[in-house]
Amino acid sequence: MVEIWQWNTATTAATLGSGEIGAVEVAEAHLARLDSVNPLINAVTNDVRGEALDRARELDEAFSAGGVVGPLHGVPITIKENIDVDGQVTPNGLLANRDVVAPGDSPLVSHFKAAGAVIVGRTNTPELSYRWHTDNPLRGETLNPWSPNRTPGGSSGGAAAAVVSGIGTVAHGNDLGGSVRQPANCCGLAGIRPTLGRVPAFNPSSEGTDRALALQLMSVQGPLAREVADVRTALEIMSQPSHQDPWYRHGAKPVTSNPTAVAATYGLGPIDAEVRDAIDLAAKHLDDAGYQVSFIDPPDLEEIRTGWRTILATETDCTMDVGAIEGISPDLVRAVGWMFEGNVTDVGGLVRAYARRHTILQRWNRFLADYPLVLAPVSQLVPFAPNDDTSGRGRFEEILEGHTCLVAVNYLGLPGAAVPVTLTPDGPIGVQLIGAPFADFDCLDAAAAIEQRVGVMAHQLWNGHPGSRLG
Repeated sequence: MVEIWQWNTATTAATLGSGEIGAVEVAEAHLARLDSVNPLINAVTNDVRGEALDRARELDEAFSAGGVVGPLHGVPITIKENIDVDGQVTPNGLLANRDVVAPGDSPLVSHFKAAGAVIVGRTNTPELSYRWHTDNPLRGETLNPWSPNRTPGGSSGGAAAAVVSGIGTVAHGNDLGGSVRQPANCCGLAGIRPTLGRVPAFNPSSEGTDRALALQLMSVQGPLAREVADVRTALEIMSQPSHQDPWYRHGAKPVTSNPTAVAATYGLGPIDAEVRDAIDLAAKHLDDAGYQVSFIDPPDLEEIRTGWRTILATETDCTMDVGAIEGISPDLVRAVGWMFEGNVTDVGGLVRAYARRHTILQRWNRFLADYPLVLAPVSQLVPFAPNDDTSGRGRFEEILEGHTCLVAVNYLGLPGAAVPVTLTPDGPIGVQLIGAPFADFDCLDAAAAIEQRVGVMAHQLWNGHPGSRLG
């Protein structure tokens, strides 16, 4: 028998819409799953069951009075602890922010609520959402449900670990340097980092705080889910209009001549055999689905990684004294120090870095006119062990180099969809599909073609994958 918490978004919404089950019963099923598995993984770090059940009761009353509230009527979701939900804390992994209470909803939270979704939990993130592993002094460490030998990823590691374990059908995440796609890769999920401007972003708790240009250009909000179709549904909801984000572009359309032309790449530098196998298998699946796949590297990958690091390091160094933040961990101080050292430039260097970004984006746009999709590694390395990213400078640099294709998407402001392809003893290995500006749904179409041939990876976790923390 399939449990309620195992249903996907479409099944959950359809069953609720038929009146066969109520929102309270669905919320209780997901909260029971949370009680069962969250002590093993520490993914949900703010249990908001009171608010969730109140919301579910309101939805049941509304249904009795006139039908469903919206397309996600009663569907359980989670929201990461670095965006605002009205009346709840937004700590962003920081002890210093443990009492910051949101005075209103972020736009995407408003959109989810208007669609009828029920927020059943808030998910963990590293301090400042700044690492590819999820751990912080306030909430503790999130563990990967597949294996103790790999990170759940970051910064949306709590989101990924929760949804793959059956807590909610959709998880909210955000992505400045891969923070949707890397946790999706670590946990065997689908996810998308949308094009800059597709999903409006704003935190009412940050009203009056100036946001660095790097964050404006490279950080976006995106969904993770067990199935590509659920990611698509969530993205449609999240993309509704809002006047609060000046970068938001309503109704922007991709300009693509042939969305089935794919350039496949192994990335830059060394690549683990398991990742190469995943790229080869994904290329075969796409070919079988009617895509025209050519192995050809997109331009300027090494310069992109350097440019992303220079811009982010310089602006963070100008706007924030990380070491002075109350209760900051030695791990984050090390990671930020290694990120900054030798990469912080002066004003002239920053101006040149942005000018160079423009030139490289022009080159990519020309490349994407011929190959509207790029099949690439999420990382050229298999997911690393917990806290491996702060174990030493050499390992930090190795991981950063391995994530070149990951940060390229942020640097360029493009969409990138992650999808799992193969399964190792320690868990799944995935790939990403990078698209032209606003070709987000073309990326998801290609990801769905791969998923159709691979299956939903989370089902193997639930069915007793060896080493699973879930039993």
